Amino acid sequence: MTSEHVESQRSRVSKAFDLIDVDGNGEVGVEEIEALTQRLTSRFGLTANSKQHEEFRQAGVDLWRDLQHQLDQSGDQKISRKEYVDFYAEADPTVVRRALEPFAGLLFNLFDTDGDGKVSRSEFERYHRAWGVPADQIEGTFDKLDTDHSGDLSKDELHQYLAGFIFGDSGSKG
Repeated sequence: MTSEHVESQRSRVSKAFDLIDVDGNGEVGVEEIEALTQRLTSRFGLTANSKQHEEFRQAGVDLWRDLQHQLDQSGDQKISRKEYVDFYAEADPTVVRRALEPFAGLLFNLFDTDGDGKVSRSEFERYHRAWGVPADQIEGTFDKLDTDHSGDLSKDELHQYLAGFIFGDSGSKG
């Protein structure tokens, strides 16, 4: 892997960390994952008592606890930016994909607001607006992800998107 690719990957992972570091203090704990879950699900119109909200919250917490177990070198129940970026810079793509699978499935269901089994362009844009991503950064991403040119995203295309965010456009190292 080239040093340019490694730096690009570290930059993407650092941006992902910024999305979950709600208070911007350079470390993330389960409380921030809970806050993100609440923010995202409420922006999609889900109430805190709904089954879908609870499933999404639990998947996020479970994924976080797994990461925390692997990454928390200091034992403080938080993950620092350095721990997070260093882990994903060296992570095996297969392991990461497997870990993301349950979360990706629930994320897909959150995106798919009309329940038709696919994510439309407007559903995709709505999700990114919920994260506060500017429209000009969203533009073009959907077309790039719609690899079968169906006009919608499948679960597999969304999963590739999540892995690709970490590992690059192809979703794999190297």
